[in-house]
Amino acid sequence: MHQLLMVLLFLNVSVLTWNVVLAPDTKTFSPVLIDPSIPALELRKDVDEVVYRSASAGTQSSCYTIGPYNSEKAAELVASKVRGFGLAVTIRHRQSMETLNFFVYIPPASDSEKAEKMVQDITKNDVQDVKIIPDGPYQNAIALGFFNNLNKAKRHAEYIRYLGYDAHYTEQQAAREVFWVDYDEPFGSNTPVQAWSAAVDATSEVQRIPRSCR
Repeated sequence: MHQLLMVLLFLNVSVLTWNVVLAPDTKTFSPVLIDPSIPALELRKDVDEVVYRSASAGTQSSCYTIGPYNSEKAAELVASKVRGFGLAVTIRHRQSMETLNFFVYIPPASDSEKAEKMVQDITKNDVQDVKIIPDGPYQNAIALGFFNNLNKAKRHAEYIRYLGYDAHYTEQQAAREVFWVDYDEPFGSNTPVQAWSAAVDATSEVQRIPRSCR
């Protein structure tokens, strides 16, 4: 029994000696993270600058037209401000039909006597500004006034119809020249063209409309 214990003790000491002193190195191999022959990646810090340069170069832009302006001088002043903002700009001339007023009338009667009878009957109902048109394409028609508002013209025509007469209204127009300002705007620049327009010419009712970029 004593001999068996001595053998077991000898085996334990041998195993301990092997593990601590004599056993080969079995550490886990760690691969090299960076190959010296390949340059390391670098994070760029000028992304905002690159995007800004791309926008300034026209790679990301929107195109608009603003108008109409009643005078060429007003369009030129706005275009000058847009150009001073560093944007490409052009002025376009266009012919536009301008509404002068709305004419209310009764179509021509067959002769002047019938027209006069209608005038006398209508004026009995306190209708003002009633006249017979003496010549032209509206000869013997009854003029019932000119209105600068369409709703007023409609209401007046409806009242004359209520009195029993076939009243009409028509829009009176005249040709006039108007001016539009076309410009290209880089994405995100928010050019204040409408504020400039109001300062330059408050009489022109302008609108900014997107257009196709060429």
